[in-house]
Amino acid sequence: MKKLDVTTRDYKSGFRAKVIRRPLFAQKFMGIIVDFGGSDPQKLCGGAHFLEHKLFAKKNGDISQQFEAVGASTNAFTTYNETMFYASFTEHWRQVLPLIFELVGTTYFTKSNVTKEAKIIAQELAMYQDDPNWQVNYELMQMMFPKTNLAEDLTGTKASLKKMTPQILQEIYDNNYVSGRMEFVACGGFSENQTKEVLREVGKLERKYLISKKVAPKKITLVSPKKQHNTIIDSDLATSRVGIGIRLPNFEKVGLKNSTAQTILEMMLQAKLGVTSPWFEEMQKQGILNSPMELQVSYTTEGNFATIIGASNKPDLFLENTKNQLLEVPISKEAFVFQKKEALAQTIREFDDLSTVAIEEAEYGLENEDFNTAAHVIQSLSFNEFYTAIDNILAKSDIFTTILKGKEEAD
Repeated sequence: MKKLDVTTRDYKSGFRAKVIRRPLFAQKFMGIIVDFGGSDPQKLCGGAHFLEHKLFAKKNGDISQQFEAVGASTNAFTTYNETMFYASFTEHWRQVLPLIFELVGTTYFTKSNVTKEAKIIAQELAMYQDDPNWQVNYELMQMMFPKTNLAEDLTGTKASLKKMTPQILQEIYDNNYVSGRMEFVACGGFSENQTKEVLREVGKLERKYLISKKVAPKKITLVSPKKQHNTIIDSDLATSRVGIGIRLPNFEKVGLKNSTAQTILEMMLQAKLGVTSPWFEEMQKQGILNSPMELQVSYTTEGNFATIIGASNKPDLFLENTKNQLLEVPISKEAFVFQKKEALAQTIREFDDLSTVAIEEAEYGLENEDFNTAAHVIQSLSFNEFYTAIDNILAKSDIFTTILKGKEEAD
């Protein structure tokens, strides 16, 4: 498999920059990732996401317009673990680069723009809450991680949105948007000389815009799950929704890197429950499952988890069959080989997408890993290593379930 051509530079402040050279690409990508996301400690839940929105507001207007003026498109996202701001473009990288640092390195919070944004995000939250799958996921997270940020949506709650103020946003920003928790990444057709120039300019900009402050590494702060492991909720849905939450152990305690464990578990879920599995075909024949399920594996500072959510007119049978398939049915070597090929194929597809590979490299950087090493680990993974890892993880896991019963089942 090809390797990424990455040049990395660490600065005295703790800030890090990477340039990924892809000489045959006209498109370019630049971004800054912040090691601060929705599950991390913050004064109000949803603060990381709120901050992501409001950093685009500057004293002279929305900074997105300045990106557009030089032919660049900009965006951002917030996950449980990080927030990232980025821009895609083909020309004028010298104009785009300082805009990225101005976007992340300056704030303009007013009572008016914070109140207005709170209403917009509240509408976003209400839209999510209307989704049955969201409701199932919410119940699972409430059981697995009660009274934590994980138990709430990334956007926060109605109460936290109403309490948000410019002062609280600034406090969240000052505590987390510091050079030691940030990393810059550029990707595209940069020459060797341009790479050196980019890294030199990054050094000037990080000194100008970013707060230089030593920060302690993130600590995992685990909470005890609820004693109640199963819930049933009546609803007006025509088809029931069923959710299974697996509260996973600290991956380091089973000898695995976070990214490796996540990939192995995703392979396991696809092998046992994915659309190419014999089980999925059998569930379709029996009328227990009509469409693919949502399968997710995540790791955070508040705990690791996997969620499985599906729709079924026979929710009790669906739940029984899914749990049995997960915990009792072994994975064949043929299924492992197929899923490994799929994972490597996905890596190759990511390799050829500038934005995806840049974001992946930035995310790996926060874990002190890199794209090349992570890909090699999966490429060299043996069936015995895979099987042992799954056994070790599941032996230390806890299962939670919820059913959002449809009309027929509720009656």
